[in-house]
Amino acid sequence: MAVRTCLMVLLSAISCVTVSGAEQLRWKLSIGDVLTYNVQNTMETEAVVSGTRSRSSMTQTMRMVWKVTDRAADGSMVLSQVIQQIIVEMKPNGVDTIRFDSASRDMPDDPIVRSLGHVFNRIVDQEFVVRMAPTGRILDVRIPPGLLTALKTAAAGTPAGLDDDALRQMLAQTSVLLPADAVNIGDQWDSRQTIELPLATLEMSARMTWTGRGADGLAEIRYEPSIRLEPRDDSPVRVMLRKSSGSGQVRFDMERGRVTQMELNLNMNMETVMRGRTVNQDIQQRTVMVLDESR
Repeated sequence: MAVRTCLMVLLSAISCVTVSGAEQLRWKLSIGDVLTYNVQNTMETEAVVSGTRSRSSMTQTMRMVWKVTDRAADGSMVLSQVIQQIIVEMKPNGVDTIRFDSASRDMPDDPIVRSLGHVFNRIVDQEFVVRMAPTGRILDVRIPPGLLTALKTAAAGTPAGLDDDALRQMLAQTSVLLPADAVNIGDQWDSRQTIELPLATLEMSARMTWTGRGADGLAEIRYEPSIRLEPRDDSPVRVMLRKSSGSGQVRFDMERGRVTQMELNLNMNMETVMRGRTVNQDIQQRTVMVLDESR
């Protein structure tokens, strides 16, 4: 659960035109700019345990607000990032729905969702301060004082717990590394991130391809993800990724310098071993992030 929950959203970036005709990909945000992103992550899982097949699904919806509070002399931007709401809907048996909404006082009876709910409630409305270069590289992340202690208490020893490094690494995924030099249509570049999760080390790499503008004038980047999962030796649960594939696209407004939409699709085959019991899982995950222009 913690591994799947942590496969989160990845962003990309913006540009201006150079004399040569190549594009310089850059964020172009000013102090006072406020961006509201709605992110929905949907996972469909088919599991086989001792020859018995079952299906489950989970949808996580999040509203996240970025506000540019400062710009440094090197051109980097200081962002205040606040998650305003998190909604989780699960169908553990493929039929019955369990729902958590951070905006509601009601807590579900399911122990796993309840544990996640306690963690999410500690994160909502907290201000994370992120310093980001114009290329999208995350230079620094500041976590609210006391939050990590509160998260560990809320998780109560369950796999939902996060340490300082894991939380910083996950927040660093709010952007994707863009090339330092201008690119022409068809040019490619790579990015790589490592996240230490409670059950394993997750390595996420991606190859991006600049494909030009769509019919609506929005710029497009093709996104080809690759995932590697290394189980932790000290974990009582061994989670192994047997194979994965995926595709995605980032669309952004070049003139305003901001992501307008991102879509990422992943297919994963995983094996989990706990107390001698093996669970094989086929997971289809779809993440969509949209800039809310109504706010």
